[in-house]
Amino acid sequence: MKVTRIIHIIILLLLLCSCNREESTLSDYRSLVNELKTNSSNYDEEEWRNAIAKFEKIEKKAEKCDFSPKERKEINKLRGQCAAYMLKAITKQATTQIKDAMEGISDMAEGFNEVLGEDDIEELLDIEKE
Repeated sequence: MKVTRIIHIIILLLLLCSCNREESTLSDYRSLVNELKTNSSNYDEEEWRNAIAKFEKIEKKAEKCDFSPKERKEINKLRGQCAAYMLKAITKQATTQIKDAMEGISDMAEGFNEVLGEDDIEELLDIEKE
């Protein structure tokens, strides 16, 4: 009788711990999404590394969970939101880098033209004037 009761208590504790782990993981995802929503537009490179590390840690924690279909749906939605904030930041960074590169090329062309001029360029390329 005592053994059966102890087994029931252990099973109950395991179930409670399991439910707690799932809710804790969901809470972690929600927290990260809120953090990204509030602050990600101002993140520097180090802050993005930290956010990605936090996301990976939550993902590892989620692997050990047994989510209900409803929880799984919410988790996937939260993952999508995290990915969207990350993509938005990558796009913003790439746009800035492309803009800077284009300005650099334009400035170089201007400097090149100042030194050689149109006549010297044609002469270098052996282009006949029409």
